[in-house]
Amino acid sequence: MSLPFYRSERRHLDDGDWARVHWVRIASDQLKFEDLHPMNSYVRQQDIARMQYARAQARGEERPHILTWTAMQTDRRASQLFPNLSYATDEGEEFISANSFITYVLRKLLTEGWLQLHEYISDTYEWKVELPPPQSEWRSRADAIIRWLEEAIQLDLYPNIERGSYQPRLFSPFDAHRNFARIGRCDFVRHFIQNHDRKAVFNTSHFLHEHDDLISCHSGYGDAVGLMATANTILRPPVYRRGALLYDGDCWRIETLGLGDIRLLLPGDITLSNQDADAYAFEVNPADSRPIALYTRAGGLRQSGRPLNRTPLEAKRLEFVLVNRQIVSWKRGGGLQIPQNGFALSLQSGALPPGSSERILADAWVEYEFADDARAVVSGIQAGPILLRGGEDVWTNGDSDEEYCASQGETVGITPVHTDPASEDARKARTALAIMPKGDLLLALVDGCDPACHTAADSAGATLRELTAWLLEAGAVDALNLGGEGSSHLFVKGGLANTPSDRRGQAGVVYERMLPSIGIVG
Repeated sequence: MSLPFYRSERRHLDDGDWARVHWVRIASDQLKFEDLHPMNSYVRQQDIARMQYARAQARGEERPHILTWTAMQTDRRASQLFPNLSYATDEGEEFISANSFITYVLRKLLTEGWLQLHEYISDTYEWKVELPPPQSEWRSRADAIIRWLEEAIQLDLYPNIERGSYQPRLFSPFDAHRNFARIGRCDFVRHFIQNHDRKAVFNTSHFLHEHDDLISCHSGYGDAVGLMATANTILRPPVYRRGALLYDGDCWRIETLGLGDIRLLLPGDITLSNQDADAYAFEVNPADSRPIALYTRAGGLRQSGRPLNRTPLEAKRLEFVLVNRQIVSWKRGGGLQIPQNGFALSLQSGALPPGSSERILADAWVEYEFADDARAVVSGIQAGPILLRGGEDVWTNGDSDEEYCASQGETVGITPVHTDPASEDARKARTALAIMPKGDLLLALVDGCDPACHTAADSAGATLRELTAWLLEAGAVDALNLGGEGSSHLFVKGGLANTPSDRRGQAGVVYERMLPSIGIVG
């Protein structure tokens, strides 16, 4: 008798607690990955602002305010949107991306207390900037950006000022690190379900979610991190070395991938690779200077055990920040801040043919290929850690070579900042994809709950060890952990099958979370 397409079960745990586990059988040719296309920006702003508001209250802030702005899905050059301005930071970084430039300016206005919100008797609202007289350059930047944001209705305050007060809301002091968020590319899975008839849809990638994830002006809440390949195209590169589930058109496999496994195709038909002898050679996170280097935040882990915040200082060096396939900024002399969801391309003078830097800046676009043509895939997704290889438990055995580093004190880790391989014994909501002996797939999703809001009616979740053991019991050969906690969502035939773990401080209240990408069955 064949097993059903979907089933759920209640598992009793060793300590007397219990967990709800959902299983979905997937034929090898019935799974694909896709990014969500965001819909209503106001709905997204309000939801993320409410979540950040709950977090601020949990930190002890009595009456916090959250400021959000919704980045453009299709980014534009800052010079096209805001001509005749300076796009340089105090450290010498030059913005190409309008999204990054807007974020930089808003952070400055909030940090300095220069931004105000005014209410008028006609119940209308207006954003204003009040700057000291010497700040003429910042006045031009602020006026241009606030005017554009108001016209596009992409700037929002939560909660809004009280009606009838007619007093300007002054943002000073304001914690721009924690209470300001640029909203990236994410949406509710339910919006996709309402417009598409699919057997099952579930969460996949890790993405920027905590305030520590948003340390760079190039990063937005909801931006995905990790390899994303679909229709034979790499949409996002493997920034960190982590596990990925790959499909070559015939079968699925799980491998560990990083930037060293891909080629960069730069404007002017320039190919960078560390495996192809015919390409310009690069090294990933080298310990000393190289003609061509790629730097990620994981670069400092082997040397110091701490993430690399900036590229090494070196005169006469030209560097670019890449996020997905876009070049978002550049700088000379090193010291370039590295975003959580991107990497820096660092070039020694003369490393590329004459005129290459001009072509790169003019085009500001990069394509990717697998360095080993035999590894090319039709589709793939990266998350991690890998749980099973060849029927062996590599997670519990400590055989993982993936790059993770959780935030500790003042040290900001690398995304996801809460994943710590040394102490993953907490029970949480989990999602994993496994490859079965005959090549088909098995999705396992475990319901969990915020520990502070857990009740007897809530599933306790699972540790990675427990999830790995259950996958082995089900007969899995290889398995990859996907995004978990509040991201674990499963829709089956149009309905929400699981109970997401977000509670936002309210026991018994369930919140769905916006996600950047999904797995689609059928």
